[in-house]
Amino acid sequence: MKRAPLLSTFLLILLVVAMTYPFIWLKLSYEPLSGFLSAKIDFNRAKLFFTGLTPILLGGFLLYLISLFLKGNGFTQKKLSSIYSLYKRARKKKYYSMTLFLLLASISWIAGPKTLNVLIMVGIYMILALGLNITIGMTGLLVLGYAGFFSLGGYVFAILQQWIPGFTWWMAIPVACLVGGSMGWMVGLPCLRLRGDYLAIVTLGFAESFRELVRNLPSITGGDIGISIASVSKVGKILGLGVISSVYLWVLLAVFLVVMILHRLYYSPLGRAWTAIRENEIAAEAMGIPVVKMKLFAFSLSAVFAAVAGVLYTAHTGFLNPESSAFEISVLILAMVILGGLGSIPGALLGSFLLYYIPTILRDYIPAISEYRLLLFGMIMVVMMLVRPQGLLGSKDRV
Repeated sequence: MKRAPLLSTFLLILLVVAMTYPFIWLKLSYEPLSGFLSAKIDFNRAKLFFTGLTPILLGGFLLYLISLFLKGNGFTQKKLSSIYSLYKRARKKKYYSMTLFLLLASISWIAGPKTLNVLIMVGIYMILALGLNITIGMTGLLVLGYAGFFSLGGYVFAILQQWIPGFTWWMAIPVACLVGGSMGWMVGLPCLRLRGDYLAIVTLGFAESFRELVRNLPSITGGDIGISIASVSKVGKILGLGVISSVYLWVLLAVFLVVMILHRLYYSPLGRAWTAIRENEIAAEAMGIPVVKMKLFAFSLSAVFAAVAGVLYTAHTGFLNPESSAFEISVLILAMVILGGLGSIPGALLGSFLLYYIPTILRDYIPAISEYRLLLFGMIMVVMMLVRPQGLLGSKDRV
């Protein structure tokens, strides 16, 4: 299948926007007494939308012109691959990871509280995307209720800090790992014979059941109101920095640890077993791979990372309510993994950064567009499936 050119993709986006125009700003008004139904288009909101969309369209057209210029000057795909090979060789050098960690950690002394808050949430979503990538990208198990494990870790911390005086966030991490891993094993056990849509429905049912459970236990979970975290249980100051800077360093450290663990697992016999199960479960079982154990371990480890992210999120925000396990959060994490590339660790990091950071920028600078971020997400996913179905940093041989 021939890949769609950039210009055709650009025109496709314009066509989708033009076709959806009457439905986005169509306002319906109903008068109960007369039973009259009227419809009209709010042209002011449409004007604000296209005013904010103009710089994005111009930027896309400028990138297209730049690509034509580079191609005309001999900047071919061969040179791009050679640059990427230099990057891969640089990754193998000693202290590369430590240098990158120190550079990112230096942001805590430079950036302001608003930027650090955004980066903290980006790091938490990176952990979630990396965890979901174990089941979806590496093992091929479609999970739609991943936010349930995320909320479970947060509630473990929130409830324990109420019952045990002086219970801190770092004490909650091993407990959350144990509870999250056990719950992942329990959810994965009845799903061993399920695949595809059926597996997704079961995991979605777990997340929705957990949300209804915490809503109907107000004496323990606070119900719809939620739970507030005591100041003594939240993250304290380290290295003479403020609280937000300290949280950023801990989240950054957690992201690096998760990446290191997954990188080791990805190229280990365990990671190869997951890949074999994803490609052909029957053939993997015939080759002697314990499919049941591998699936359960994938579910458990994925739930452990989600529970850790839930503890970090609760310790940062100081509050937790049932909306932390909403279906929209599960879909957002899934979109991050798909956009970055299934089975790709750098892809999960990139997808998390793009799908959380860009909407934040739009909300601050172009609020008219941020209201339609779900529409933009859908358009991006359609374009990705047409242009690069393996994701931004995914490889064709691991689709």
